Amino acid sequence: MDRLTVRHASCEDTSFLTLVLAGELEVSNVSKLIDTIVGVLERGDRHLLLDLTDVSLCDEGSLFTILGIRHAANHLGGSLSIIAASPPVHDAMCQTGLRELLPITPGCPL
Repeated sequence: MDRLTVRHASCEDTSFLTLVLAGELEVSNVSKLIDTIVGVLERGDRHLLLDLTDVSLCDEGSLFTILGIRHAANHLGGSLSIIAASPPVHDAMCQTGLRELLPITPGCPL
């Protein structure tokens, strides 16, 4: 069984693509998220939303990877926002000081 799953979900605003993550998000398996996002960006989607509600474990390396992905999306004229996060994600964000750099914006943007 995969320790991390990534699936697409719909958002009312079709200019945004929502990715829902579940399971353990850590450096050892963050490549699954990277591969998914690279595919999405290659398809032409530029505005990404991450729902981390069902992430049960989160390490600092994976958060720094998400920050790097956000910078790459911005460089391509897009964006990446976290729309929901579990307590383990909140804790990891606070411990790493990334809470300010990776703000959580609830729901789909209008």
